[in-house]
Amino acid sequence: MKSQEERSELLFLNEKFAPAMLPEIYAPRQKLMERFEEATKNPFIYVGAPAGSGKTVSTRLWLDTCGRRAVWIGLDQYDDTLAVFYKQLATGLFSLQPANENMKKILSSPSFSASPVEHTIRLLSEFAWEDEQYALILDDMHLLKNREIFKSLPAVLRRLPHAFVTLILSRSRLPEEFRALMKDPSQSLILPEDLRFTREEIHRYFNSLGRFLTPEESSFAYQVTEGWALGVNAVAKSGQLAPSSGNIFTDYFETHIWNTWDRGLQDFCLRTAVVDEFNPQLAAALSGREDTASILEELSRTNTFLSCLHEDVYRYHHLFLDFLREKLQAWEMALSDLYKTAANYYKEQQDYSRALRFWLDSGDYKGIDSFLYLFLFENNRGIISEYVDFLRTFFVRDFPEKAFDVSPPLHILFAWYTYLTSQREEFERHMDAVYRNLPRIALADSRFMEYAILAYSVDHRTSILTKIKKFQSFGRYVKRFTPEGLATNIASFTHNLPYMHRSNLDYSDLALEEDSMERLEGNFAMLLGDEWPYIKTGIPACFAYERNQLQQALSGIEGARALMSDRNKIEGRLCVEILRHSILWQMGRQREAEDVMAQLAVTVEAEAQFFHANFKAYQTKLQLMDGDREAAKSWLDQYFVVETDHIEFFKVFQHFTTARAYMILGKKEQALRYLQTLLRFGEEFNRPLDTGEAGALLAAFYWAQGEKEQALDVLQKALETLQPYGFFRCVADEGALVLPVLKRLLKKMEKGAYEGPLTRAYVNEAALAAHSFSKSHKGIAWASAQKEKPVRLSRQQAHMLSLLAQGYRNAEIAELTGLKIPTIKSHTSIAYRKLGVNNAMDAVLKARELGLIE
Repeated sequence: MKSQEERSELLFLNEKFAPAMLPEIYAPRQKLMERFEEATKNPFIYVGAPAGSGKTVSTRLWLDTCGRRAVWIGLDQYDDTLAVFYKQLATGLFSLQPANENMKKILSSPSFSASPVEHTIRLLSEFAWEDEQYALILDDMHLLKNREIFKSLPAVLRRLPHAFVTLILSRSRLPEEFRALMKDPSQSLILPEDLRFTREEIHRYFNSLGRFLTPEESSFAYQVTEGWALGVNAVAKSGQLAPSSGNIFTDYFETHIWNTWDRGLQDFCLRTAVVDEFNPQLAAALSGREDTASILEELSRTNTFLSCLHEDVYRYHHLFLDFLREKLQAWEMALSDLYKTAANYYKEQQDYSRALRFWLDSGDYKGIDSFLYLFLFENNRGIISEYVDFLRTFFVRDFPEKAFDVSPPLHILFAWYTYLTSQREEFERHMDAVYRNLPRIALADSRFMEYAILAYSVDHRTSILTKIKKFQSFGRYVKRFTPEGLATNIASFTHNLPYMHRSNLDYSDLALEEDSMERLEGNFAMLLGDEWPYIKTGIPACFAYERNQLQQALSGIEGARALMSDRNKIEGRLCVEILRHSILWQMGRQREAEDVMAQLAVTVEAEAQFFHANFKAYQTKLQLMDGDREAAKSWLDQYFVVETDHIEFFKVFQHFTTARAYMILGKKEQALRYLQTLLRFGEEFNRPLDTGEAGALLAAFYWAQGEKEQALDVLQKALETLQPYGFFRCVADEGALVLPVLKRLLKKMEKGAYEGPLTRAYVNEAALAAHSFSKSHKGIAWASAQKEKPVRLSRQQAHMLSLLAQGYRNAEIAELTGLKIPTIKSHTSIAYRKLGVNNAMDAVLKARELGLIE
């Protein structure tokens, strides 16, 4: 037997994702219903039309006629993150089978938000087959902009059971990512012209309202409204067929709704219009009325442009909301108190993002500090991509400049966000403001100072060695440091990047002085808490790796491992093991490297699914170094790999893998754009290793294009950046790709034509390491060369593949051709090798693609 609490939870789940209620009176729209039913021949339907076209009511009406169980998910701008969107989707699907324990376990997993796409796919695999038909509706899809959602969603929808049909309602055109789902766009796309009322439908709808039109009046109503559903409804209820003096909707709202209400109802709607959606509790707080539930139920029931989204959450139609907010601008009552009421309500609900936003809207910036503190310190995220997405939804609107003047701690929030998203100029502007306002920030709340120190620690304009000297100018304001280390508490201190010395900061400056790690004691080390002991040993091991001192690096990282315990954060353990694998792999100790990689895969799956994207980037990078074109294609197909012209800091490692994938596949324009952007990112944010790696790749790219002088110039600058630290591993790892540029540079130096700071000994070390690497790894240059060679099959090889394409097995081919089976296998294996595949199916597909067989 289920408890009352469990039964209530199941009831809530079912109601939350139920479709919006239909109005009391609506038009049947038989032809439109037939159009919807025709569209269901494809399991994916896209309803794309402007606001007021009737998308929601038409879809709701079709659900009434088709008898499918529905999951209706209304989206808003706060759903525009992978974690939130897929949590909504997975919860909606679970609401269909709330007793399914396997689905519940996946949905409630603490790691769901770390890999929401993968968890949703697993949840779908547990969906129990039942003899029912379902409909999944994603409403207001146009409010989402996150390309990772659009790229990943088709793969998830394809995994829905055949009993599902999915409808996406949007004001935007069909996104390019969704086209692959459309078997027949003429069937599956429902467009504005499909949703328009015909003259006959207008006539019947007016009749249902007790208004009987002549054919001429029906035609005129069609001309006035152009068949738009909201316009037809407005005209039908207003009784006004004459052309309006202004906007038809505004005139209707004013004359036939607003002016018919008493002052109390007008006041209620204005007060609740300050928020985008609300329940009776929030409406009561805003309006001061105790009868809010009955008011909302009546307004929703009588179709007064208020929809019940689910259970007891309501939202005005956006056109009516615009009308109400225009009224608000001329309202006698100050809005500040309403915004504060909303802020306090969301604070109680622990929705600190909306709470802070509404308090900002109130204009009372003096009272903002407590909201800011909760936002910064109670919204802890160890998953950096989720944290960035969370912050992004908060920054949907600009902050007023006056807010910063009154509450300087706001600069810390902005600095943090612009740092994570690599908005350099804005980051610098806000950090300068932090420095100017240190005493005022400390006066607001000394706890903000620890956050300010963390922001200061990643300011790229000052070396970490200089920061150590100036630490006291910040530290003197801190009464007590967070015992577990703030840098490990508010987010990820590595930003989920795979190498600790190239993580939240490029720590190369610490390689310039021997006692630099000791000098961090008593200052920035306090931000790291229990993580500091192994980091103190681990970062020098990273430096040894970058200098190609592999044995020293291995000893150092083993020492770091010995200092770790179960108390340490998982991201630190990942960094240590990634470096350990890199060293063993470079040393050619393959069996040990494979064991480390296998254990990493287990750890990522069990404890660190947030690391999935960067772990995949690391694995793919190794494959690309052996010229694996299939790995390059697979990488670019990943849902989290989306086109961008901006390097977001926490994704920089992934962007390097994307650039390499484009190079291997011969996509020159994309590769060049990524490499130039990565180089600029490294230079602007003072990240020597990113600059060196991007420079080496870009030099190799130019060399391959015949632009040899440009290649030489780019590589010289990259090496000049790296030489002070003695680093060259990131250049040598490009192997045969960069080796000819290094040799040209050596010749230039031998002739005395180079006048810069580079030494021949340093460049020679880099060239030797690149030469050694090229002997053990084919590299991108090999893959590019392979691509340029046309594949030619012998007559017998092509004949074997043709027979395989017809379904013949080796024994049957032997009977048909008189050849012996070993001979047949020899022909096919050579054909596989030429085509770069390893099985018959792939060989046939590739040969057909290249036109080698019919």
